[in-house]
Amino acid sequence: MAFNPDVKSKIVRDRKTKEHHPCLMCGARHISPDAAHIIDEKEWKSRDKKGNDSKFNGIPLCPNCHRVFDGLLRPKLHKALQDFGATGLPECWRKNNKISVD
Repeated sequence: MAFNPDVKSKIVRDRKTKEHHPCLMCGARHISPDAAHIIDEKEWKSRDKKGNDSKFNGIPLCPNCHRVFDGLLRPKLHKALQDFGATGLPECWRKNNKISVD
């Protein structure tokens, strides 16, 4: 799911200048950047005491880096951290959270 428009704006725009933040991964400035969930919205809301999504659970990414983050980086980070002995990792990082069409 997507962030509500107010939360997305807080993630992708600078408060003072109102300009879009660059993508955190590649540094490109995109005309319509994505606000990517770090932890999937459903999992975040289940742990948040108020059941709210939050700007702290989002990062500005260009659409391409958003796909890489969700589909490749999160699962690899999960595996590496789990192999290292980390516990309490987000379950949503275990696998790609996007539905693919073959």
